[in-house]
Amino acid sequence: MRVLQILSSTDYAGAEAMAAELGRQLSLLGVELDLAVLDNAGKGNDEIFRVVADRAAAAYRIPCARQFDPATLGALRRKLAERRIDVVHSHCYKTTFYAGLLRPFGSFRLVSTYHNWLTHTRALRVYAAIDKNLARLNDYSVGVASPVVQELRRYVKPQRLAQIDNGIDVERFLPTADAQAAKAALGVDPARFTLGFVGRLSPEKGLHFLLPALADASLAHVDLLIAGDGPERPGVEARIAELGLQPRVRMLGYRRDTAAIYAALDGFALPSTVEAFPMVLLEAMSCALPVLCTSVGEVPRMVEHRRTGWRVAPGQPGELRAALVEMSGQPEAARAIGRAARDKVVAEFSSRAMAGRYLELYRKALDRR
Repeated sequence: MRVLQILSSTDYAGAEAMAAELGRQLSLLGVELDLAVLDNAGKGNDEIFRVVADRAAAAYRIPCARQFDPATLGALRRKLAERRIDVVHSHCYKTTFYAGLLRPFGSFRLVSTYHNWLTHTRALRVYAAIDKNLARLNDYSVGVASPVVQELRRYVKPQRLAQIDNGIDVERFLPTADAQAAKAALGVDPARFTLGFVGRLSPEKGLHFLLPALADASLAHVDLLIAGDGPERPGVEARIAELGLQPRVRMLGYRRDTAAIYAALDGFALPSTVEAFPMVLLEAMSCALPVLCTSVGEVPRMVEHRRTGWRVAPGQPGELRAALVEMSGQPEAARAIGRAARDKVVAEFSSRAMAGRYLELYRKALDRR
């Protein structure tokens, strides 16, 4: 079986990490994997291409000069024929759009994964509407979380709809064997409780709720590392300065070595107002970190309050503060919760299990011929 994954992004975030790990696991299962990355008007996706290309039998960039580029469609058509692709798997607005346009030009099966839809700008709302309507063209539409699946039910027949949990490489994201060395490498004071955030700096990630919580006197013993970049970075930096948190909050910028960051932490926070199935939360849990998160998307399935982490309502600095006081004030209990979190991820959210479910779906799609 030859599968073509199509990606289009200038950020290496959760969806891209999921696609890369899915590709690696599919290859281990005997799938011949191709990867196409749409090169979006020179905006730069070298990082994505480098990481995911390592997982593919063949990888190629497809130039894409604008939102719809006929040359892009032509290049994809030629690759489909040349490589004799059996299944096309798309992962985002633009790739789903192009994959749908390819339907008349081949006998391949089409699977699209829907990670979430952001709607805080007019352009994103338009993209989301197009994306959902094009789901009708898929052989299978996959939602990574139940709210995503519920929305897809409005557009897709039940027999063509599936939910597949995201999964991570639990052998890569391991509990640290030497916390002291990991902290020293990042300049972290081992005498203080160090919390971490990893992710894109955008409004829905909720840092503007976490920072006021951290500024409370009851959390003066807690530091924060923020790894990531994005449109909200200037606003986050301004808020840190406004709250007088500069000595305690460090901005690390975009980092690929997330496992090294997790190893230096005592806890992890994801205070999002919107999520579907956050990969970084699984990564932190797999590293046996106690996590603080919000009850959004599929997070309640991942984190049971006070058993595999702390879970609070979104947009509530007071609840974040109270949970952090509890987490940082009971280190032994927090470590036990972190170990329970690791056990849950290994049992339920491994990338091997995820890839097996996708392979089963590909086979069902091909059997429909």
